[in-house]
Amino acid sequence: MDRRKWLLRLIPLRAVTFTVFVLAEPSGDMYRLLAAVYALSFFWYALVRINKGYGWQSYAQISVDLLLITWTVNRTGGVDSSFTSLYFLEIVMSSVLLERRGAFLAGTLSSVVHYSHLTLAYLGIIPSTNKTSPELSSLQYIISLSVFGFCAVAYLSNYLAESLRRAGAQLAKSTSQVAFLQAFSDRIVDSMGSGLVTTDLEGRIYLFNRAAEDITGLKSDDALSMTVWQVFPGMVTKVESARFELLTKRHKGSEIYLSFTVTPVMIDEKNTAGYVWSFEDLTELRSLEHEVRRKEQMAALGTMSAGMAHEIRNPLASISGSFNLLRSDLELNNDQQQLVGIITRETERLNRIVSDFLTYARPVSPKRESIDLSRLIDETASLMRNSQELKPSHRIDTQLKQVRCPVDENMMRQVFYNLASNAFKAMPEGGTLTISLEPHNGGAEIRFRDEGIGMTDEEMKKLFVPFHSKFRNGTGLGLPIVYQIVTAHNGTIVAKSRKGAGTTFVIDI
Repeated sequence: MDRRKWLLRLIPLRAVTFTVFVLAEPSGDMYRLLAAVYALSFFWYALVRINKGYGWQSYAQISVDLLLITWTVNRTGGVDSSFTSLYFLEIVMSSVLLERRGAFLAGTLSSVVHYSHLTLAYLGIIPSTNKTSPELSSLQYIISLSVFGFCAVAYLSNYLAESLRRAGAQLAKSTSQVAFLQAFSDRIVDSMGSGLVTTDLEGRIYLFNRAAEDITGLKSDDALSMTVWQVFPGMVTKVESARFELLTKRHKGSEIYLSFTVTPVMIDEKNTAGYVWSFEDLTELRSLEHEVRRKEQMAALGTMSAGMAHEIRNPLASISGSFNLLRSDLELNNDQQQLVGIITRETERLNRIVSDFLTYARPVSPKRESIDLSRLIDETASLMRNSQELKPSHRIDTQLKQVRCPVDENMMRQVFYNLASNAFKAMPEGGTLTISLEPHNGGAEIRFRDEGIGMTDEEMKKLFVPFHSKFRNGTGLGLPIVYQIVTAHNGTIVAKSRKGAGTTFVIDI
């Protein structure tokens, strides 16, 4: 029980009760009594605020109230006073403040004080304002009736107060259990790895758990003012299937692939109140599936390429050798010389394509040894600076930290050369290629960032697919070979690009 709360309640209750009784029987003594009650009320209020001894304060207030009631009864007619009923209120408040002991103590003290007061007044020992002078037998009957009433009220108020305390304790326990279950339920909902949304039949959202926030990038407070169709663009407005998958967008615009399970919330066997939407983010899984399919396609293509390369390379070598012999025996004019030059360049180009086929189709396991990658990148940069691909408007900027990694030197040199060559092709009007190297997760992170034309989303999807070059003189095998080498080193390569804003390749190895 909160005794302080009841003490604070008793203060205004006392003031109001005495005010009502005094206004019913106004007199000079009653006004002085009311002034005393108000003064004591301020005193009790201050004492409760500054002192935490609520037990002895309860006894003090009850005792002082008992004296005030007795004085009031004496001044308003004694045995005929209507203020005698205040004893009953005193006993009730005692049972609330001081429990069983207080109820019986207040009942006993009220009986003793009332009996003593009326007896002494009857004998003339203390002044009395009795309106009548009852016989001794009548007085004894009145006192006995009052004492019986005091005891009965003490017993009943104690019973009721105990019942109230038990009910309060049970209510507090039940409230605590409900609060615990609510908190536990909220914790379970927020701890779920799957997104969870509850809606009514119109799709208005009433619950949006933490996983749903993480998946959609939308805060719960914002989602609660939306419909499920607004949160997941592209979803049909009619629930036709309990399970479905949806390609939609996060709050900030990036695409996500979600798997939904929809369960109706049934009021009875026929009526539905709303729906529970459980969903999972399958974006990464679909990306991995796409990666596996791409690797399977590349493996199949590699096998085909190996066969084609063997079938083409031998006749090509014979054609090239025979043509060179014929050319040495012929006297050619300028036009014929140009045609010969075209044949020679295209033959070399075809031979280069076949060589790339073989490199891609017959990958070898890396022969790893600890290599200073900064030295390897520096050498590649120096080689590119002297390459015919580098225009005067091109520049190479290196930001390298010394990192040693177990790699195949020749393979990594090819990776760096292919990426640099690709960057210069992507900057036909010139620009800067920035190459950075720094340690990362026990290995190295290498970045090739150009200021070129960038790529669209469609071009990004075909980036590492063979024969999909966006450059006119490209074979379409440079980046697939890079991807193959990095993968063979158990590394990863990721491209970040936007049309007109350049491209960055990030290698973790």
